[in-house]
Amino acid sequence: MFRFAAKGRLVYSPWHHPFARIPKESAIHCYSSKTSQAQGIELVVDGQTYALQLIKKVALPPEAPRLVVVAFQPNKEATEILKVCISAIRKFTEEPYELWIIDNHSPREHAAWLLDLDDVNVIFNCSEPSPPRKLLWRKKPTSYGSYANAIGLEIAVRHINPEVKYFMALHMDTMPCCSHWLSYLQSKIEGNIRAVGVRMDRTRTPEGVLHVVGCLIDFQLFQQLKLNFWPQLPSYDVGDHVTIRLREAGYNVFACPNTLWKPELIKQIPACSPLRDFDVDRSFDAEGKVIFLHLGRGILKSTGKPRRGVTSEKWVQFAKKCVLSRPSPAR
Repeated sequence: MFRFAAKGRLVYSPWHHPFARIPKESAIHCYSSKTSQAQGIELVVDGQTYALQLIKKVALPPEAPRLVVVAFQPNKEATEILKVCISAIRKFTEEPYELWIIDNHSPREHAAWLLDLDDVNVIFNCSEPSPPRKLLWRKKPTSYGSYANAIGLEIAVRHINPEVKYFMALHMDTMPCCSHWLSYLQSKIEGNIRAVGVRMDRTRTPEGVLHVVGCLIDFQLFQQLKLNFWPQLPSYDVGDHVTIRLREAGYNVFACPNTLWKPELIKQIPACSPLRDFDVDRSFDAEGKVIFLHLGRGILKSTGKPRRGVTSEKWVQFAKKCVLSRPSPAR
C-alpha cells in the first residue's frame, strides 16, 4: 500500500508488496561521478529513506532467473569473499541468469570495483540500513545484520522486472561448485512446490523454513501473495515468512540435504575430494553430489572476530585452489 508524504513522495508500507522507484530530479551522487549509467533513486522503505544508485548493465528475458546477492564490504577480506561468490556463479551457472549485487552501504573504497563489472547489475545503497525502531533490535546485535539483509532484498524486489519467473536470494559468503546447481534447483519447482532452498532451518520452527542463504522463489507467486523478507526477531529471521506464508496458502517448499543439519552426509563425500574435510555447510543434489557451499558468518569472520569453523582467509584460499581452478564445465 502506498500513501503520499510531503512533496508528493511515495512511501512504502512493508506489509504490502508494490514496486516503487522514486527518481529524484537531483540525482544522488555517491557513485554517479564514476559512470554515466548510474541512476539516482530515493526509496522509502519501512519509514526510512534510502539513497540508491542503480547501474543496470544486463537485461535478460523474464525466463532467466534473477540471482540477488546482498553484500556488505567493510574491508578487503569481505571484498575477496564477494569476488569468490561472483566468480563461482559465473563459472558454474550453465543457463542464462541475471546477477544483481545489492551493496549495503559499504565504504566506497571497498565497493567501487563493482562498477567495472560488465555482466552484473549493481544497486549501491548509500544509506545505512538501520531499523527505525532500534529499541526492538538491541537485545541481539546480529539482528541488525538480519534487518540489513532484508532491506537489501526488499530493495532488489522493487527493481526486478515484475514479469520475472524466478528470484533467488543469496548470501555473499556462498559459492556454487557444480555446473548443474541452478538447473537442479529450478527442476524442483514443480506442482505444489513453489520455493526451493539449499538449506532448511529448524531452529525457529519445528517444520523448518528455507534459509535465504540460497533460496529460489516463484516470483510471480511472491508478488501475488504479497510476500516480503522482513524478519520478526526473535521468532522469525529474514525470509522465514516466505516459507510460512507459502504453506498457509496451500503451497510447499523443497530443501537440499545439508551437512549443517545432517553431518552424517559428510561420509558420502568421496575421501579423495577436498570437500570432505572442508568444514562448511555443504548442500547436495538427489545423486549425493555437493552442489553448493556456505561459509557462514562471512562478514563477521572477515573482521577477524573469533568464530568456529573455517576462517574467511581459508575460504578464499580453498575457493581459488580447489573450486575456481577446476576446468570450466562445457557449455
